[in-house]
Amino acid sequence: MTLATFDPPLETRARMPSRIVRLIAATVAAFLLWAAFAWVEEIVRAPGQIVPSSRPQIIQNLEGGILAALHVAEGDTVAAGQTLAQLHGTQYQAAVDDLTDQIAALDIRRLRLEAEMAGQTRFTAPPDLAARVPDILASEQALLSARLSDLTSRRAGAQAVLEQALEEEDMIRRMADQGLAPEIERTRAEKARADAQSRLDDLTTEARLQRADDYAATQAELASLRQRLRLSQDQLARTTLTAPMRGVVNRIAVTTIGGVVRPGEEILQIIPLDTGLFIEARVRPADIATLREGQRATVKLSAYDYTIYGTLPATVTFVSADTFRDETTREAEPHYRVTLRVDLSELTERQHSLAIRPGMQAEVEFQTGGKTILRYLTRPLWRGSEALRER
Repeated sequence: MTLATFDPPLETRARMPSRIVRLIAATVAAFLLWAAFAWVEEIVRAPGQIVPSSRPQIIQNLEGGILAALHVAEGDTVAAGQTLAQLHGTQYQAAVDDLTDQIAALDIRRLRLEAEMAGQTRFTAPPDLAARVPDILASEQALLSARLSDLTSRRAGAQAVLEQALEEEDMIRRMADQGLAPEIERTRAEKARADAQSRLDDLTTEARLQRADDYAATQAELASLRQRLRLSQDQLARTTLTAPMRGVVNRIAVTTIGGVVRPGEEILQIIPLDTGLFIEARVRPADIATLREGQRATVKLSAYDYTIYGTLPATVTFVSADTFRDETTREAEPHYRVTLRVDLSELTERQHSLAIRPGMQAEVEFQTGGKTILRYLTRPLWRGSEALRER
């Protein structure tokens, strides 16, 4: 057998390159077809950082005072209503106690006047009121008895005078009818009886008016004292500085126990936490055209590995109308400020457990649309054709 017997026929050798060409052409055609219909997401990347949704909350005191205690440190997370610091409130507490005692005494007087106007010989005070001013209660009870006794005595005297005047009038009238007394005596007796009746009526009226005046004056004084008490209570309450919302203590301006705090002076600063999670991104002017409010984005926090904790879903809420430049850095490029709100309802259980604070750095990826792979691959050609047109 010779070597020639192993050579393929000439026709077969001629067809082999054409098959390879067709295979390559088919592969390229299939790739182009796939590239023409396969889409990839387009994104815009921008650096950013976590920012509070509202401005830092300044904790201060209207009246000022002396710092008695400081219960937090910078960086502490505090709950709404948690006590942050305490100022000395001795003077306000003394004013509250004094005004409370005065109001209690006036309340006892008011109860005594109400009993007096009702003609009662005793009155009952609430247990807490009786326990606070027992001496005043006993004094007002005694005063009620004395005033009622005095009024009863004076009324009895006026009634006796009236009865005597009635008897005298009746006697003189009979004598005048018999001609034993002149008419002028009848007139005098009638006037004496009228005067006695008037004195009795005036006594009752004066007592009623006096009680009404005393009651009105007591009510007015009570209203004034209660207003002053509310003011003192507010001043006392303000000596306890509490957090208006959940947040992080960012700065403590007064740290010296016993130090003087001026009226209205900043004592602490709190960065709110529970008012939403926002990111402020710095977008290059070349990338801003495709961004708009309501656009979706994903956020990667530099403090947490996104391959473990994933990315945070967010939505664009604000796009600045003009560019900004960081004046502190000479090399800083102008940028647009874009604010995003993290969609908390879409966070995973693990993401909810993350301690995220304002100032954390992030990378934001804005989803600006998509394009085919073919368009992506041919983009340099389109740019090249544009360049060829330039002079």
